[in-house]
Amino acid sequence: MDDSCAATAAPLRSRPAWLVPGGLALVLVLLTVNVLAGGPLVGVDRRIRAAVQAQAASDTWRWVGDSWHAPARLLAGLGNNQVAVPVLALCALLAAARHRSLRPLLAAAAGVVLLLVTVIPAKILIGRPGPGQPAVLEGHMGVFPSGHTTTAGVCFALGVLLLAPDLSLRARRTAVAGMAVLCFLVGLALVWCDFHWFTDVVAGWALAALIVMAALRLARPAGRDGNSGSGRAVGGGVTAVNRGQADDSARA
Repeated sequence: MDDSCAATAAPLRSRPAWLVPGGLALVLVLLTVNVLAGGPLVGVDRRIRAAVQAQAASDTWRWVGDSWHAPARLLAGLGNNQVAVPVLALCALLAAARHRSLRPLLAAAAGVVLLLVTVIPAKILIGRPGPGQPAVLEGHMGVFPSGHTTTAGVCFALGVLLLAPDLSLRARRTAVAGMAVLCFLVGLALVWCDFHWFTDVVAGWALAALIVMAALRLARPAGRDGNSGSGRAVGGGVTAVNRGQADDSARA
């Protein structure tokens, strides 16, 4: 059984470090090129919007997003800077106090800065009009990538990962899964409320994941692996979950 566990873990250890961020970057580039060139996914976006809005306007499902306090509107609102950034700040402060380190605060600050310097320029340069909206004037922001999706992904994911090393294995898994579901629902709510095209949201998910990985790496102590001391408080969230799963396999 030990040999089997080692054989299973070996491919995971040998996976190139660039594979995940490289794949996410490729998705982001392809979606951007598709928008700029009016590629085939533009038609897919229109068909998805037509199908979703037919359901959103129906008597059965209108309640999901027909008022400011409807579930879809509340979920979409979680991507507002006024909501998501304070949540990240609170998580970073708790992690910093727990480990007596400024690195969680540095990770949170890096995430917010990367969020601002990527999303806003991209929206201006690409200038994609929103569903049912007129062309975007030069110098004004479009809707690609989705800022609400990216903001929710960066702030909630970073917040959970900063706190994850101090949680039990079961709590870590629950927190990470809950965060992923919440970010997914925020993106779907934006499409349901007709605020964004579907590919805007997918691009926001990809960009958020890249920003989170970059922020954690920027805040990692130089010359360390990020798994001890204050480095563990910043970069140990995903590592701790994976380590717990490996330990469960070894015990089995």
